[in-house]
Amino acid sequence: MKYLLLTTLVSLAFLTSCRTLQNAQKPSAGAAHQSQEQQYKAAVVAKAQTAQCVTAKINMDVDADGKQISCGGSLKMKRDDVIQLSLTFLGFEVGRLEFTPKDVLVVDRIHRQYSRASYAEVDFLHQADLDFYALQSLFWNEIFTPGSRDVRSQLNRFRLAASGDHTSLLLTDAPKLNYQFLTRTSSALLDRVTVDGKTAADQGQFVWKYDNFTTLGGKPFPTSMAVSISGMGKKAGFTLALSRLNNDTDWPTRTTISSKYTQIKATSLLDKLAGMAQ
Repeated sequence: MKYLLLTTLVSLAFLTSCRTLQNAQKPSAGAAHQSQEQQYKAAVVAKAQTAQCVTAKINMDVDADGKQISCGGSLKMKRDDVIQLSLTFLGFEVGRLEFTPKDVLVVDRIHRQYSRASYAEVDFLHQADLDFYALQSLFWNEIFTPGSRDVRSQLNRFRLAASGDHTSLLLTDAPKLNYQFLTRTSSALLDRVTVDGKTAADQGQFVWKYDNFTTLGGKPFPTSMAVSISGMGKKAGFTLALSRLNNDTDWPTRTTISSKYTQIKATSLLDKLAGMAQ
C-alpha cells in the first residue's frame, strides 16, 4: 500500500510538472498579441537607412501665405549632423536652408541676407515641437519620439491601430501634442506623419506625406514628400520631388557666410522662403 501511494504521488507530481512546463512554454493570447505588436514596430524601424549620408537632386514647390515658388536644387543630409536644402533657379543658388542640432540657418542669396535661429524661433517647428532629431526623422522617413534620439528604446510608448490596409503607430503620451505615424501594413513603410493638438482648442496641424518609394543602399526611400501646415492663421506647405538619390559623403557639411551678407532677425522660415521669390 505504501508503495502504491508513493507511486501515485510521484506520478501526480510528474504530471503536474509537465502541465506547468507546457503552460510556461505556451504563450498566452495576450503575450502572443504583444509579440506581434513588437515585431511590427521593429519592422517599421528596420526600414531606416543604415548609410551615414543621403543626397539627392530636388524639385521643390512652396506655398507660403498664398505665394507659390517653384525651384530646383539639392538635398544633402548627414545623420545626426546636418540637413542642407539648396534652392536654385536657372542654375544659380538663390537660397539655402541648413538645419543642425544647434540651430537653423536661412541664406537669401538674392538679397545677400541670412538669419540664424533656434528651433524655438521657427514658427512651424516650434508649434509642432520639432527639434533637429525629429526633423531629421521626417526627412529620413522614420518614426520618432520627441526629445529622444533613440526611438528603439521608446517603442513601448506607441499604440497600434489598424485602419484598412494601413496600421497607425500612435504616440499620445507626449506632453504637448499627439503624433500619428501611418504605415502600410503589407510593407511596414511609413506613409504619413500627422502632428496635432490634444484638445479641440488646438487648431494647428502638421502633416508630412511620403510616396513613390525607391531603393537606396538596399533600403526603401521615398522620392516624393509633401508637407502641409494648417490651423495657425495661414495655410502653408511644400512638396519635394527627389531624383538621383545617392549616399555621397564628399561634401561640406557647414555653410560659410560671406562677410558681405547682412544678418537679419529670424521671423518665420516659410516667410523667408517666400521672400526669396520676390
